[in-house]
Amino acid sequence: MQKTSTTQPDNALQQVIATKLARAVFAGFEAMFAQFLNITLGAQSRFEQQKYHDVQTAMRERLQVYEREVKNVSNAVRVIAYSELNCPQTWQLAKNIYGDMVQNHENKPIAHTFFNSTFGAIWDDKKIRTVHLFVLKAKYRSEPRSYENLVSRISFKDGFNHAVKILITRQAFRVPFSNLDADLQALQTTLMAGAKQQCKQVYELINLNDGYIEYANSLFFRNKACYLIGRCIAKNGDNMPFAIAILNTSKGLKLDAVMMGADQLSLLFGFARTYFMVDTDQPARYVDYLSVLMAHKKRFELFNAIGFIKHAKTEFYRYKVDTTKNSPVTFKYITAPGTPGMVMLVFTIEGLDYVYKVIKDKFSAPKTATKAQVKDKYNFVKQADRVGRLVDTHEFRYLAFDLSRFSDELLNQMKTQIGSSMVISGKALILKHVYVERKMTPLNLYINSCNNKALQQVMDDYGKAIKDLAAANIFPGDMLMKNFGVTRWGRVVFYDYDEICPLTDCHFRDVPNAQNALEELSSNTYFDIAENDIFPSQFKVFFSANDAAFNHFNNLHSNLFLAEFWQGCQQQIKAGYLPDVYPYKQSWRFK
Repeated sequence: MQKTSTTQPDNALQQVIATKLARAVFAGFEAMFAQFLNITLGAQSRFEQQKYHDVQTAMRERLQVYEREVKNVSNAVRVIAYSELNCPQTWQLAKNIYGDMVQNHENKPIAHTFFNSTFGAIWDDKKIRTVHLFVLKAKYRSEPRSYENLVSRISFKDGFNHAVKILITRQAFRVPFSNLDADLQALQTTLMAGAKQQCKQVYELINLNDGYIEYANSLFFRNKACYLIGRCIAKNGDNMPFAIAILNTSKGLKLDAVMMGADQLSLLFGFARTYFMVDTDQPARYVDYLSVLMAHKKRFELFNAIGFIKHAKTEFYRYKVDTTKNSPVTFKYITAPGTPGMVMLVFTIEGLDYVYKVIKDKFSAPKTATKAQVKDKYNFVKQADRVGRLVDTHEFRYLAFDLSRFSDELLNQMKTQIGSSMVISGKALILKHVYVERKMTPLNLYINSCNNKALQQVMDDYGKAIKDLAAANIFPGDMLMKNFGVTRWGRVVFYDYDEICPLTDCHFRDVPNAQNALEELSSNTYFDIAENDIFPSQFKVFFSANDAAFNHFNNLHSNLFLAEFWQGCQQQIKAGYLPDVYPYKQSWRFK
């Protein structure tokens, strides 16, 4: 058993131990960052060689780097600290020394988070005070810095079309473009039309050969595509952000589409997408630049998008605390709108675009899973290619809330349903384990308040969402509409993961024909059913409460009720097929 310090060590010894602790954590941070970057550096080569299975493997490997290095450092720290491991004063001194070590470090914010993670891994469920963490104080928060060395610029002085051509031809690839002239013409025409519609000042200066194009020096890689990101800027500062999608086809590289304006870019950086790989050793500055292009995006969303998901949690916590402090005291945490879950208690607060999900102590029938199994499902989603259809989650341990902000109704509900996962300490309510997800309109509520045209569109996307997930080897399990949400773009995404699993683990069957009328009318099942048996013909029950919704869905996606469809998806997956996933509308693609 680890010996626990009961007395404070002398000052000289404490200084030595604290310094070693700080150096060990810093070495771990540098090792973590190097591993993260080394995996990322291979993104362009994988894209050029069309090694898309390797893309997914690399993404999963990169997700393991942070936790693995925190574990390694934690083990080293236990040896270094020995009897002083649980001495708060030693850790406070180590934090101060570490803070000085990274004060001028390029990636200071992420280095701070790594220290927090290590400290949290050591102290676990002990009372952790924020004095031991780099979190809320203003001096720990990054101010936007110059991103000049991350971008390049091309003047319009020789004409807009010439500038666009220079923009594309400056990008260095091992693979040539298959039809660059045609692609350039489509890009030039589309960018010009977009500027005319979205930013008149930019459009006018384009025609006067004034202004310039600014673009990020690093490409953004994800799935089967890479993206060139930048903006057209007028002399007065007006600008139009853009992201150009580049694909590697059997014939060579191809410009596939361009997204223009902050709203369209937000689709590219959406919360249901997997993470980008961006070749940079200055991720915080890239976030500063992306914040300029998409001012409505929060910093934690952008850190998350480029794969720094642990630091994104730090940024989210700051956002959560700030939002609560700045909101009226009348804003209370309440149960989230929608049908209450059988596995999760879900709550939110006005003014916050996120919900909190806590696993219940006891699941409602017929759910039979354990807490550990539910956690495994959420971890499965974290590792999966979410193909724009699975909401990303942030997993927190010991997340503190202002107790006074909880409604009496919710507080009583929490004590009853998640009592083992919460602690009330003074003015704080602490959740031992909680998931944070983006807030959306549940699909079953959305269809009750939309017109027939919108109903048809959302039912079409509901079917497409299920098919996109199936193509990516993901079976949602419980496909009731209450488990799907609708984004502000009208896109349907899945967010309830307690029954999710790989599609290839399922056994899709047709319901056997009854031998006689007595079997057919019997209340008991007249055939054997294995644990992983799925009967698609029974999916129609999901629409039992809304005939209009079913009619639209059946007209557009009736093949989802056939075992043959699902078996075909499994065959494609086993044959190595990977679906094309476009984070933009089909209508935006160049002809």
